[in-house]
Amino acid sequence: MKGKMGPEPIMKDVVLIGGGHAHAYVLKSFGMDPMPGVQVTLITRDVETPYSGMIPGHVAGFYTKEECHIDLIKLGNFAKARIIHGEAYGIDPEKKIIRIKGRPDIPYDVLSINIGSAPKLGDSANQIQDSHVTPVKPIDGFSARWDYIVSRAKALGDAKEGIRLAVVGGGAGGVELALSMQSRLRREFSKLGADPNLVDVTLVSRNDVVMPSHSKMVQNIFMKLMKERSINLVLGKEAVEVKNKTIICNDGTQVVFDECVWCTQAGAQSWLKETGLKLDKDGFIEIQETLESVNTKDVFSVGDISTMVNHPRPKAGVFAVRGGPPLTRNIRNRILGKPLEKWIPQKDFLGIIGTGEPSQCVASRGTLGIEGAWLWELKDWIDRTWMTGYSSRLPLMEMEEDPPSQVAVAAGPEALAALAHASMRCGGCGAKVGATVLSKVMNRIRKEFPFPNNDVVVGLDAPDDCAIVKQDPQGRAQVHTVDFFRSFIKDPFLFGKIAANHALSDCHAMCAEPRTALAIAVVPFGIEAKVEETLYQMMAGACTVLAESNCVLVGGHTCEGSELALGFSINGLVQWPNGALTKNGMKDGDVLVLTKPIGTGTLFAADMRSRSKGVWIAEALKSMCLSNKAGADILKAHGATSCTDVTGFGLLGHLWEMTKASSSNVELDLSSIPLLPGAIDCVKNGIFSSLQPANVRLKRSIENEAEALKHEAYPLIFDPQTSGGLLATVPAAKAERCIQALRGSGYASSAVVRLNLTVSLLLDIPWLRSAECSALAPQLVRSDVFREHFHLDMRS
Repeated sequence: MKGKMGPEPIMKDVVLIGGGHAHAYVLKSFGMDPMPGVQVTLITRDVETPYSGMIPGHVAGFYTKEECHIDLIKLGNFAKARIIHGEAYGIDPEKKIIRIKGRPDIPYDVLSINIGSAPKLGDSANQIQDSHVTPVKPIDGFSARWDYIVSRAKALGDAKEGIRLAVVGGGAGGVELALSMQSRLRREFSKLGADPNLVDVTLVSRNDVVMPSHSKMVQNIFMKLMKERSINLVLGKEAVEVKNKTIICNDGTQVVFDECVWCTQAGAQSWLKETGLKLDKDGFIEIQETLESVNTKDVFSVGDISTMVNHPRPKAGVFAVRGGPPLTRNIRNRILGKPLEKWIPQKDFLGIIGTGEPSQCVASRGTLGIEGAWLWELKDWIDRTWMTGYSSRLPLMEMEEDPPSQVAVAAGPEALAALAHASMRCGGCGAKVGATVLSKVMNRIRKEFPFPNNDVVVGLDAPDDCAIVKQDPQGRAQVHTVDFFRSFIKDPFLFGKIAANHALSDCHAMCAEPRTALAIAVVPFGIEAKVEETLYQMMAGACTVLAESNCVLVGGHTCEGSELALGFSINGLVQWPNGALTKNGMKDGDVLVLTKPIGTGTLFAADMRSRSKGVWIAEALKSMCLSNKAGADILKAHGATSCTDVTGFGLLGHLWEMTKASSSNVELDLSSIPLLPGAIDCVKNGIFSSLQPANVRLKRSIENEAEALKHEAYPLIFDPQTSGGLLATVPAAKAERCIQALRGSGYASSAVVRLNLTVSLLLDIPWLRSAECSALAPQLVRSDVFREHFHLDMRS
């Protein structure tokens, strides 16, 4: 008997710290040519990494941020790598672990460090305290810092005031940035109707010439160009201090500025001093020609953060780019036990330096220097070609599917449709069974297995977020809830946090106090040490969240499976009935409040297909890690009358449960619903969670669907949410204060999504639509006799 084997279990862990140019190449290589049994992990502080060669062009306004930044989450998905959005702060080479802020240590078999450099601001502590001093390093955050400078410059230009911009550093980077900044800000001033000459730029350098590492020919070209552009040069003077928006030089010269950009030589990150790795006098990692540490086996490094002992080179992005292939080969060689290859970077390289204007560009190599507009066209082509290799030219995720069986064909269209979507089923709450199927099953169960129990207060007969069992002598009732789903991300620690948050959310929605949790965990098969570490990381994330809610993990069950999965049975207490919030408490004059943005279903469906953006996924994960505990406390403090959490059935599905339980009719303002970044883009591109079609069946409850269809957010009310926010009704008089309190506690997107809730019915019975009935509707719908004789189909 022959069968297909599953993926090979993880045998080796390759961990990359930093998302620099070389590591981008490593990820792409492992995506193109994976090594079975090898788990690649990227630890990165930012989910986007800039291509340094295009940053001056971005500053000048020639490139958008997206055009010059690599999306590390998308690249990681392509490589099937685990992305940890965090910051490393230590390494223990003996234990072979990496320390990361805010989470457990990560083990490695092979480690590579490509973290770039840090700003080197000299000896003065005052320099870094001035909010108007912007360091270029670390380069991965410079785009956002530059955007802030532009916004402040625009404010001055709009007021027809001038701006004094200082650049500290006279190397190629400082000169190119000074010219690019001047060009961009002059254009911005012109757009505002301000005099572009109000942009005043000064460059400060400790050297007597600009670009001292380049030839005299190149120096002369740029000295002449900066003079023509009226850039002030303060040469041969070292900036030693900044105080009150004034640069103070070593000879007492002072340069007053409105904004200052610091572009001096790079410095090393200080945490490396405690790692045991051998460092040079400036704190950079000393490496051999193999790119391996000179004193620590299995630790590699490349780029600005390292110094090749026998062949030192300037700190330039070109060496990180060219170091990618030899680094990848030696990582693979070490995993396979093969000898490492030597790589010696070339001494000279062609540098093409922009000037902020496409009409002028300079090429520099050795003693030569030439200028011309055609050089900008060449540089632009080289840079765009390199970038597209990590973005648009990456193959989209395609699922290999076998043709349908004869049985499937014979079973008909519904079976074929299910088969077509089987390979792209979502994880998280997108993996739930649809509401219609669930309702049908539970109706059958109730009929065939009555389970009489007088202790059940809220159960299958009138389901809510939690089941409630008879109260104890202190007036508290027990609450029980359970949740379980498979992972939709590769980071087990983060998945554990989200799974625990999601499971606790039912208790928080009812204002119950979670007390104990039992876990059910599924871990993919592997060698014992790797299985242990995966399970530990996942449970550590979960226990971090459980502890924040004072909920104790008291036991659980584990098993092996094809995919990582986790769930919890949560038990707690609630003061019943006055202390609990349920779905059936809507009142006249309430407003509807939503505490978190929606869109996780479509975003992670897009992520599966490599059609999302890293920044979108990062924001979604941040929202999913936000507990609903504080939100529930705030809602209760502001008189909330009903509440539920928004999860798998989507916003409309859970709102429908509330209206059905309360016999109410509501209006939902689509324009006020908070949405996660990118959610609209994904649905516009036709990307939906696999649970979406089941949720869309509830469109029958919408009275004005034709009008609602016109709104771009309409599809998202059916979008299944994982660890979504709370949906509650609050008295209108307290709504504004409630929203302010929620936003002040971290629920930045919380919003009122409906003004003036009213109790009414929309049934297809003429008398019930009459004026005489309208006044009696609130009393009628609460009548047991009425409920027994009419099937209430709440349609809005």
